Amino acid sequence: MSGPNLPGPRLTLYYSCFFLAVVSAGLVWTGTNPGYTNHELQQHLRATKAKFIISEPDLYDAMLVATKSCNIPEENLLEFDGLSEKFSPKSWNILLQHGEQDWVRFDDKSIAQSTPACLLFSSGTTGLPKAAQLSHYNLVVQHTLLQEQVDKPYRVKRILCRPFFHAAMVPIGHVTPLRAGHISYVMRRFQVEDFLRYTEKYEVTELFVVPPIVVSILQSPLVKTYSLRSLRSGMTGGAKLDLLSQKKFSALMHPDGAINPCYGMTEISCIGACYPWPEKDSDGSVGYFLPNLEIKLVDDNNREIRAYNTPGEIWIRGPTVIKAYLANSEANVLSFSGDWFHTGDIAYCDSRTKKWYIVDRKKELIKVRGFQVAPPELEAVLMSHPLISDAGVIGVPAFDAVDGELPRAYIVPKTGIEGDRLSEDQVKRFVAERLAKYKQLNGGVVIVEALPKTASGKYLKRHLRDLWKREANTIPKL
Repeated sequence: MSGPNLPGPRLTLYYSCFFLAVVSAGLVWTGTNPGYTNHELQQHLRATKAKFIISEPDLYDAMLVATKSCNIPEENLLEFDGLSEKFSPKSWNILLQHGEQDWVRFDDKSIAQSTPACLLFSSGTTGLPKAAQLSHYNLVVQHTLLQEQVDKPYRVKRILCRPFFHAAMVPIGHVTPLRAGHISYVMRRFQVEDFLRYTEKYEVTELFVVPPIVVSILQSPLVKTYSLRSLRSGMTGGAKLDLLSQKKFSALMHPDGAINPCYGMTEISCIGACYPWPEKDSDGSVGYFLPNLEIKLVDDNNREIRAYNTPGEIWIRGPTVIKAYLANSEANVLSFSGDWFHTGDIAYCDSRTKKWYIVDRKKELIKVRGFQVAPPELEAVLMSHPLISDAGVIGVPAFDAVDGELPRAYIVPKTGIEGDRLSEDQVKRFVAERLAKYKQLNGGVVIVEALPKTASGKYLKRHLRDLWKREANTIPKL
């Protein structure tokens, strides 16, 4: 950050301050993706029942259009416009003219558990994105279990380069630094050279990144220019990082450092399983579940699996697990059995090491550059096209490891002359106008006569994946 007497651009960091101010006032915070289209912004505002919005200047006009569509008064949309002395009725500075009062404080456990602090979006195990209600208690426990179990012989300094609206960044970006006194260096967005330069300059000691960041660093020739030897610990999540990349990156770190896989999701307040420092992963395990979390594995008939080395769906309960999604009774019924949350992830526990391994996803989420893409969301947009009668979306491996997976659509045109004219480019443009860039159909569009379904009408996505494998085998190898 810089001030009036410091060189460089006039930049003030407000995001975490705003988050903490909202929570401290007893209100509920939610953040949006700056890459959202108007369609997605409206979905977010309606799902969270947002009443008051603060936007950065570059996004103000787009947010204004969305708020008007959602019948949110224009005076309830303010702008983070810096510390300008010029008065503007839409400036966030107007909030400073309404006096002050003490924080809303409570030390009752039940109040902490039942009071929501933020709404973070998740695709859950199925369906459209849902607003997960994280309580004050969830955030406190997530920090305590993850950050206060092991004394580390180094000063924790992190570089934060992932979006601050994301569930993976809320605890470690907004809560942990002030509670634990950890130093955080915040990047507006990830850029390889800036990341490497800042890591060396500020002697960063810890990382929390997604696999595409690791891969892009390893692929860059700049990795030979800058040193990463200050890094003592790293976690990667959001998608699977191949073991070779994991070992190569760890070799660039401090001799006692390593980057390890972790396991987490929005509904468990971010991290659920990881390696305690200084243990190092050697075979792709996500380590051990945090203390106070109960885990059980169930089969396809929801019967508990009690044997080691036997895969099943993870059900989890404990103090970091949310109570429910906001205003979504259908998703709550499907995702919870009492206080057990169904993760949709298939895993097993090794009998010898007691380490956990994630082997598959029961849910059909597509992981694009660490972002979750829910096929039903893309399918709903495709079905709104006047010339499409049916659509199914799957994730396929990208040619570039940085991307991870890409959405691929199989569509059935409506019968008739107009439907016969439907092209792949038309479909791609239609989606591009309505959804964020990472949700684009960069895995391709295939026009088919019919989609494979069960007798009840449910898509047989495994048949689409088999179809893609056959298609992939016909693609010439370069």
